[in-house]
Formats: sequence, structure tokens, C-alpha cells
Amino acid sequence: MLEVISDPAVLLAIETRRVTMHLTSCILIFLTTCMVLGSQGSAQEVSQHESDDNSLFSSVAELLQSKCLGCHNAVDPKGDFSLQSKSAVLESGYLDFDAPGESHLLAVLTTEDGSQRMPKDGSPLRREEIDLLRNWIESGAEWPDDTELRETVIDDFDWWSYKPLLPIGVPKQIWGHNEIDAFIADKHREMKLTPAVQADRRTLIRRVTFDLTGLPPTPADVKAFVADQRQEAYAELVERLLASDHYGERWARHWLDVVKYADTCGYDKDKLRNNAWPYRDYVIRSFNEDKPYARFIEEQIAGDVLYPGEPDGILGLGFIAAGPWDFIGHVEVPESKLDGKVARNLDRDDMVSNAINTFCSLTVQCARCHHHKFDPITQQDYYGLQAIFAGVDRAERPYDQSPEVEAKRRTLITDLEHSREELKSVEQEIATAGGTELKRLKELVANLGTKQKIQKSSAFGYHSQMAATPDAVKWIAVKLSAPGVIERIVVRPCHDNFAGIGAGFCFPERFRLEVSTNGEDWVTVAEESAEDFANPGLRAYEAKFAPRRAQWIRLTATKLRERRNDYALAIAELQVFAAVEKASQTIKSVPLEIAEAEAKDSIEAAPRWGKANVHDGHFAKSADPQASKDFVSASEALETLLSTIETPERTQRSVKLSDQIKALEAQLAELPVGKMVYAAATHFKPQGNFKPMEGKLRGVTILHRGNVDQPLGAAKPGFLRISDSSTQPKLEALTEGERRAELARWLSSKENPFVWRSIVNRIWLYHFGRGLVDTPNDFGRMGAKPTHPELLDWLAIRFRDGDQSIKSLHRMIVMSATYRQSSDFNDENASIDSSNQHYWRMDRRRLSAEEIRDSILAVSGSLKLEMGGPGFYLFKLEKTTHSPHYEYHKFDPAERSTHRRSIYRFIVRSQPDPWMTTLDCADSSQSTPKRIETLTSLQALSLLNNQFNLVMAERFAQSLQSQFESDNDCVAAAFELVCQRQATKPELRVLCKYAAEHGLSNLCRYLFNLNEFVFLD
Repeated sequence: MLEVISDPAVLLAIETRRVTMHLTSCILIFLTTCMVLGSQGSAQEVSQHESDDNSLFSSVAELLQSKCLGCHNAVDPKGDFSLQSKSAVLESGYLDFDAPGESHLLAVLTTEDGSQRMPKDGSPLRREEIDLLRNWIESGAEWPDDTELRETVIDDFDWWSYKPLLPIGVPKQIWGHNEIDAFIADKHREMKLTPAVQADRRTLIRRVTFDLTGLPPTPADVKAFVADQRQEAYAELVERLLASDHYGERWARHWLDVVKYADTCGYDKDKLRNNAWPYRDYVIRSFNEDKPYARFIEEQIAGDVLYPGEPDGILGLGFIAAGPWDFIGHVEVPESKLDGKVARNLDRDDMVSNAINTFCSLTVQCARCHHHKFDPITQQDYYGLQAIFAGVDRAERPYDQSPEVEAKRRTLITDLEHSREELKSVEQEIATAGGTELKRLKELVANLGTKQKIQKSSAFGYHSQMAATPDAVKWIAVKLSAPGVIERIVVRPCHDNFAGIGAGFCFPERFRLEVSTNGEDWVTVAEESAEDFANPGLRAYEAKFAPRRAQWIRLTATKLRERRNDYALAIAELQVFAAVEKASQTIKSVPLEIAEAEAKDSIEAAPRWGKANVHDGHFAKSADPQASKDFVSASEALETLLSTIETPERTQRSVKLSDQIKALEAQLAELPVGKMVYAAATHFKPQGNFKPMEGKLRGVTILHRGNVDQPLGAAKPGFLRISDSSTQPKLEALTEGERRAELARWLSSKENPFVWRSIVNRIWLYHFGRGLVDTPNDFGRMGAKPTHPELLDWLAIRFRDGDQSIKSLHRMIVMSATYRQSSDFNDENASIDSSNQHYWRMDRRRLSAEEIRDSILAVSGSLKLEMGGPGFYLFKLEKTTHSPHYEYHKFDPAERSTHRRSIYRFIVRSQPDPWMTTLDCADSSQSTPKRIETLTSLQALSLLNNQFNLVMAERFAQSLQSQFESDNDCVAAAFELVCQRQATKPELRVLCKYAAEHGLSNLCRYLFNLNEFVFLD
């Protein structure tokens, strides 16, 4: 919706329009006639005419705002046509006042055959709306001066989900076991429906066991429950299932579907997230511990702030990082570039939508490009939420079991940041003291180094791994073929045009040369660590010293040269020379043969980079002696200037700070190594262009149509409005963490009706196959209305005001008579409620993909019940320089380590498991609040022929044969394991005959395809 902003001045009855001369003449004639005839039209009539014009324009404005302005606006006018202002419309040529019916504005609405042309992405205009535009043009296209159309907000909060939760009276109990049944029976009475009878005990134990644990009951469990006719037997069964660790594994799967959890990033490169799994385990444990729901919310939005020092306070933040993430847009593209801005905008969009979709069941993401078309959510509301997440990214961060260790780590990291900032300040002082001359000489050295004509081979030299800071220690060492007496070492610089550095690429700024006879006891023969060593260009560094016996020679960088926002060590050649004597006189220096090279770390990218390149005899040479001479001269001038501005006081401060940094890094290294989790983070190790905000906040602007290159102004951090009296909190002055903490408190507030309705609706959905609201992620006007609003609100209030125990909610649902109904069909009921919206029976459902896989493993005796830890692969992983390949066809399903519950499998976004996908497994790239359930021939073929099923059928047969002597006993036991009941005599006769003809493993394969196995009820 849009609003009209009008000039408050009283509008004149007849306005001079900037249109055709014909219309102007008509107006003048009309005015002249009025003057000649005297006041034949009274003031009252003029006032009435003015009112009619205003009314017509208001109707037209409302139409243009609701149907047209989204595309035809002044910021980004589609077709170069804007409907936002009077001048734009009247000067467009789209209006024809001589022949209003032929106006181009009307012509573009429909095609010649009457079909819709505009609006492109909306409902077609009704005939009366087109007539309204025609009448407006015929009347002169009245448009008050200084009036501009603006997008407006739907301020109508009169919708069920926005209404506060108020006490609900329970209807009189006429059927069932608890309050749920009272509400359901009340609707049955209204609809004249008859509830189904209670399901038989075998059906009940199978249903509730799968619902609460995702695993089939054992034949022994079924027999015991069927035989136990005590009234309390069912309640005891429910308690046992809720206390099982398998309960958390089952219900975590539902939660992970909603939050888009996967173990890879998605997008083009789909990199692995090897430490995403601790969040998955956190969710499982939270369900098993029956964590209060408000606490569960708060940990996942701002656990690091609200529960500092507690592992779950960090593990819960895996929620914010659960969705897809663009590696290229973050790591390979800087944030200053358009693609980098787009990537980060979409990243925050995922965080916002995940939080609000999951906890509030509102489609807030619709307001990324425009105000929400149906719900009272503005672009400011949406970007205000983005501003809350403006300082966090997705990255690996440590978590510790000890709060003391975590606190110590945080303190050391803070002190380290301060010391590094001070060191940068000293370096800035030096740069400022050098003024424009220092800048000129640095640029001259860089340019001369880049522009030199170079002769070099394809083997550039040695290149260390990248470092985030210049004080990271790197070294490269060579071993001579045999010990010798050496007197001279020559280090040759590299040349590489990467980052525009050219000659002297990553030659160390400070370093030392050491020699050793055994590779352990090192003696320094050259020290260049007192001050920065200027870029040598292609000049070789030569160290001469008294002859010394050695076999190992090592170059250690104590300060690295910057590459491009990072640091590394690179050299082309390390040459060692010996003094050769004749008749006690030295006559020449000869190179010694080098056998091998070692390094602290190395980039091995043949032929350009590799340790072996430092002794291959290849190094870059200048092809232009004059250019080389100019470079040397400029470098010497730079060194001279630096020696005058790097005062003893600055040098002392620099050394002190460097020592502090090293000491703090050493203390950090001594702390127990924290486990890592992929989660929301503000401090993490930089990776390419992906750098931590370290507590700072990015500026977030409202974007026209969601385009990052069309900002409309700064967004203020805030929440959604949930009533017409909602006020936004003052969050601008808060830190990044404090903003998330306020959002967490708002979400978990008892005054937020969406949160409590949303979670009870989700739990109901997973028990009955549909929610009381059948659009679990959309409680807005485009979603479904609740079929039982009073029951929904009663459950929400009971859950909110009680102990917020999800297990208690399960208990109440599964103990109800509504849940315990059979799935028997009733023609009379079906004629009234064919889709069973009012729960007059239990719906039949197919097991989910995970339940089918876990059941196959369980009945075949292959299921490993170990919990937690890294996910197992159902594919062969092939790593490449660009992106990993996930080869499912190369995987061996007989691999025992993979026979764990499906909740622990490693989930790939770009290449999901084909077998699981065939069985309607969730797409991890989008929120899946409700699994689709299809019936296809491909599913039957997969269950029959997939290699996993074949292997499990063999295992099943082997397990049976190890327990029973006769084939008939094996067949009977197999059927009972699969169906949780004994086969009838006719069934057993057919199955035994099949096993005799085709083998027991083929029978097991057949049993995996029974409807009774893959369906409940």
C-alpha cells in the first residue's frame, strides 16, 4: 500500500494544468464565462467540485500506489516511466486529453485481445479500475501541486496472528482424555462429525514410537505392550520414549529442516563446513534436556552475550550460521565491490529470515525489496533487523568447556588487538613524519620494481603460506649434499606481478641467516632484524662472514613484507658458497651443491612455487641495467629517509609492542585448544577478503527494490511491529552483541504472540501431518487461518506460562484421544470434511527418508547407536582447487562407520543424496517446515534396487541365519521385525515359498518394500 502526501493549502477549484494548449484554452474560456455570467455557480458548488476532484484523485492515487508504483517510481522507473509525481506523469506523453480513451496509459494495461499486459507481476486490473483511470484522464487528470506518491505501510493489525494471547476457556469435556479433546470434540459437534475409535495397541506403539524417536519398536516391545492391558501402560510407554536419547535425535531433525542446516556452504564452490556438527549436537542435546523454549531461543540469537562462558551460549549461535553462504562473494570479492556488497546483503537477509521465519512464522523477507504487500512489515522494519546482524559473520570460532579458559582467551584477544592497534599507530606516525616524500619514494620503488624488464623462468621460487600479521615467523632452510666450510650466502629476490609488487615480491622486511652442522644447533651469521630492510628489487642480498663449517643454512623472516592485506615470505634462490684454498691462499668462492630444502610451511604450486625452487639455479634478472640502477638508487634513498624518521623512541616503542604481541600470542597458544564450531562470529581468522568485524558494525541502508547500488537512507536497528501501538526501542547506541541480546529478549518475550503460537503449531504439525495453521512458516495474510484458533491459543498460553517444556507439550498431545484415534475411514465424515481438517480420524503417513533408512538399519541388525560427533559421508569426497566433488556412486554402503542414524550424516547442499532425495528428504538450501510426501515409481525402484538396500538385505539375511536354524523361522522373524506383528498363516506360506525359490536375502529385499513397513497406520 502507498500513501498520498498532499500540500496542506486549500486546493483551488480549477487548476492551471501544464498540458496541451487546447486544455489551457478550455480552462480560460470556462473561467471567462463564469466571470461574465456572474456567480452563477455558488461557493458551495465550487467547494463540492473541489471535493469531487480530490476524491477522484485519492482513488486514482490509491490504485497507482497499490498496483503500479512498485515498478514505475522515480528511483528506478521501469520503461523510463514514473507515476510518482505530477510532473513525471503529465510530461510523459502517456495521457491524451483530446482523446482520453486513446491514452497510452490505458493502452499499456491490456493487449488488443483484452489479456493482461500490466502490472506484470500482479493481479490484472479490474474493469472498474481501468474505468477509474479513464474518468480521471477525461476530467483533466487532477493532481494537487507538491503532491508525490509514496510507498506506504499496511497498518492493519486486525489479523488473528497479531492479536495478543488472551485466556481461553476450555469447552465442556464430552469426549476424550484431556483439554485437547474438549476443543476437538466441540468442533466435531459443530460440524456433526463422529470421532474414530481408538487405534489397536500394536498400531499405537508403532505410531508413538516412530513419532517420538524415529525408530521402530522391537517385536519384544510390541508384545509386552499389547499384552499389558493396564490403563497406565500407554502413559508409561510415552514416558520411556520421551526419556530416550533417540527422542532428541528425532526432533532435532525437524528443527534442522526449518533452520536450513547443512554441512556445506552451498553456492558455486559449496565448501565443506567440517565444524557445523557441534550445532547439530547442541540441538539434539537441548531437546533431550528439555531446555525451556525461551532459553533455547536466546542461546541461538545471542547466547554469547546472555550466557557468557557457557558452551551452549556459543554452540547455539550455529543457528545464525546454519543457512547457505557465498564463499566467492565473501572470500574472493572484497566488501567494497558490488558483488561483495550483494553477498553480504544476502547473507544478512538469510540471518533475518531464518530468525523471523523460524521463531515468528512471518515472511519478513518479502520486505527486502518493498514494503510487505499483505502484512504490516515495512522496509525499515526489515532493514532494521538487518542492522541487528550487521556486525556478525559466519565462521569457525572456539568454544571451551571451562568458563575460566573462555574468559582468559577473550581477555588475551582484546589485549592483543589493542597492542596491534598501537603498533599500527607507531607505523602511521612514521608515515606521517615522512610526509609526501616518503609516499613518493615508496611509490617510485614499487613502480620501478614493477616496470623493470625481467628475464625469468616459469619457476619463480619459494612462497610461504599466507599470514594475517607481519610478525608471524616463517623460515626456509637448505641442506648441503655434504658438510663444508662456507663463507658466503646469497639470497635472490623473487619477481611476481601479483598485487602489483613486482621485483622483491614478499622479500622479508626483517630476517636473519643461520647455519648449523646438524640442523639443530643454529649459529647466526647475518642479522637484519634491527630495522626494516627496504625492498631489494632484483638486487641479491649477500652475507659474508668468517669461514664456518656447516651443512644446514636457514633464512628466518622476523617481519614479513605485505602482499595485499596479508603477509608472506618469498625468495627465488638461496645460494651457498665455499672458500677454496690452494697453497694456503684463497683463490675463488665456489657454489656448493644443495640436496634438499625444508620450510615451516610452503605453497606448492608447480612450476611457479615450491621449496625445491630455491636450489634449481633459476632466478629473475633485469633485462634493463638502467632501470635496475634507478631502482637501486630509489631504494637507497628510501632507506636513508626511513633512517631519519624512525627515531630511537619510535623504534623502542615498536620493539616493545612487537614483544608484547609475541608474548600475548604465546599465552594464547598455551591455553587449552578450544573445540571449534561453525557459528555466528565477530572475531575469527581472516580468509582472503573475508575479515572479521571485531565488534564493529557495518552500515546498513534501506535498499530500493533490494538493489545495493540504490540506497534510500540509513536503517535504524529495530524489531517488527506487532500492534498499532508498537514502539521501536532505541538500539543505535548499543554494541553489536547488545543488539542481538535485545532481539533475543524480544523474541522470547511473553508479549510476543507469534513465538508461542509458532512453536506449538510446529509440534502439532509433526504429530498430525498438518498444523492447526497449515502454513507453519507464514502466519500472515497470505497464510492459512487456524482451523482451531481457540485450541492453538490455549496450547500457546499453557506452554508459555508453564515451564515451556516441549516434552510436556508432546505428552499432552500423544496422550489425547485425538492422537490415539485409528485411521479408519468414515464415508459420512468424509462427505463433511474430506481432508480431515477437524481430526475425526488419524491420517496415514509415510515414514520420512531418515525413518526409512534408520529402520532398514535397525531391523537388519546393522544400526550403530553411537551419538554425536562429525557427520559420516555417504559419498566419496574428491577435493579440487575450485570446489569439492561429492561422488555418491563411488560410495560403498557396506562401510560400517556409516551405519549410524541419519541425523548424523554429512549433508551436502549442492549435491544432495540421490536416494534420500527420492524419498522426499528436505532441501537444505531452504527452510522446510513441512516435508512433502509423494508417491512415485522411482521410490519403489530405489527401495528395491539401490545398492544400500541390497547390502542391507544381505546383512538382514545373515543376521537371521545366525539366530535361527530353519528358513521358516528366519522368514517369520524377518516379517515380525519389519512389520512389528506376526505374519498370518497365509502370509507366512507365501513368504516361505518366495524365500525357497529366490533366497532369503531377496525376501528381505522384498520386505523393505512393503507398504506396512514404509507407512504408519
